Amino acid sequence: MTDGPNILLVMADQMTPFMLDACGYRGARMANLSALAARAVNFTNAYTPSPICVPARSCFMTGLLTSTTGCYDNGDPFPSFIPTFAHYLTNAGYDTVLSGKMHFIGADQLHGFRRRLNTDIYPSGFLWSYPLLPEDDPEAMAFDFAPQYQAENIGAGWSTELQYDEETQFRSLEYLRHAPDRPWMLTVSFTNPHPPYKVPRRYWEMYEDADLPIPHYPDDMDALYSDFDRAFIRWYGLDRKDIRDPRHLIAMRRGFAALAHYVDDKLGELLGVLEEEGLAQNTIVIVTSDHGEMLGEKGLIQKRSLYEWSARIPLIVAMPGGQRRDVATPVSLLDLPATLVDLAGQSLAREMEGRSLLPALRGEAIAAVPVFSEYHGEGIMRPSFMVRLGDWKYIYCHRSAPQLFNLAEDPGEWRNRAGDPAVAGIEAELNRLITGGRFDLEAIERDVWARLPQKAVVNQAMAANETGWDYVVAQDAARQYVRK
Repeated sequence: MTDGPNILLVMADQMTPFMLDACGYRGARMANLSALAARAVNFTNAYTPSPICVPARSCFMTGLLTSTTGCYDNGDPFPSFIPTFAHYLTNAGYDTVLSGKMHFIGADQLHGFRRRLNTDIYPSGFLWSYPLLPEDDPEAMAFDFAPQYQAENIGAGWSTELQYDEETQFRSLEYLRHAPDRPWMLTVSFTNPHPPYKVPRRYWEMYEDADLPIPHYPDDMDALYSDFDRAFIRWYGLDRKDIRDPRHLIAMRRGFAALAHYVDDKLGELLGVLEEEGLAQNTIVIVTSDHGEMLGEKGLIQKRSLYEWSARIPLIVAMPGGQRRDVATPVSLLDLPATLVDLAGQSLAREMEGRSLLPALRGEAIAAVPVFSEYHGEGIMRPSFMVRLGDWKYIYCHRSAPQLFNLAEDPGEWRNRAGDPAVAGIEAELNRLITGGRFDLEAIERDVWARLPQKAVVNQAMAANETGWDYVVAQDAARQYVRK
């Protein structure tokens, strides 16, 4: 049994660091995250292993790439026999508890957590898996996401997402005020600042005249799109609904900043209770996100993109008594499970594909290694990868022209250097990391397509039987309050 530190891990959804002042940018004013960052290790080049919720979270739990677990889209499970950080910490003696969203798909709604404090906001079935759009129907789209990014649908109001986060916060504070005597690991996972951008009025009004960064588009931007980009322009219906108008851009970024501020206030409340309950001096605090959000960059919205605004995440780790240290070496959300297992002093039953960041938390330098992000599912349905190594970033979509960017010289990813003889060596090296045998590209593509008709059968039967896997919270109201 461990006598290690408590761990509070706070995850926001779809929270790009490029709109957070705590990460050094203009946008959301996040006083609590900034104060935490002032005594934390800040990983300033952290990436999601997959720019979509369910696969990213499967990687976050297991420390394995989505191509290893087979969790490709928002309707995919990952096997229950794969140990997660929650299993390892449980075996080390931690009370492992989840409050909020984790979007587990399938019958296992715990994956190593002892309990959940509330149910999930999204369905647990195989419902959100989709094939490609039919080529013979130019009006087809998968999700009509564009209206969520148009000014007339953004503003002060209330949403299911806000209701869910209020419950998530209440249950989390309740847990911390009655924390067990043994070490605990509490994951608090908010669904904001994910759209819709309906915002409590006081937060909306805070950003009425805020100086928010707005993207600028080159005249030839449409010609710069890759096949991957064009697939999602059609997927979202952006070829029919404009979101580039400054009116829309200002509204969506105001909504995002306001909701990020809302999440920051929730973080402040959590940190405040740690102090009140005398827990702060023995608690590691981690703040991160599952993936980013394009917010109109390059004329794109949502996630599912391998560009920086979608693929980059905040990752801030505060050790008790720590001092600020910025680590620019690229790392991944995939690295957190190995780090947590390392902190708990456990031995791995299976090697993880992420590495432990504990050396960096102790002030040591960490080596630059390739950092991968993958997307193979809905909208594209073929193997697609990003690899970051040093200043270079390579994007590969199977059977399409690649993209190569030097982020030090071109942080906006406008100048595709793929095919440039001057950088042929680095392009070949990064291409080999993806196509050189580590990943079975043809098998991934076969797998993505083969499971769709199988899921359809299961979905139809579960609908007919009116069955589901959604988590039901065990609650005994007869014992909850004063009963004697």
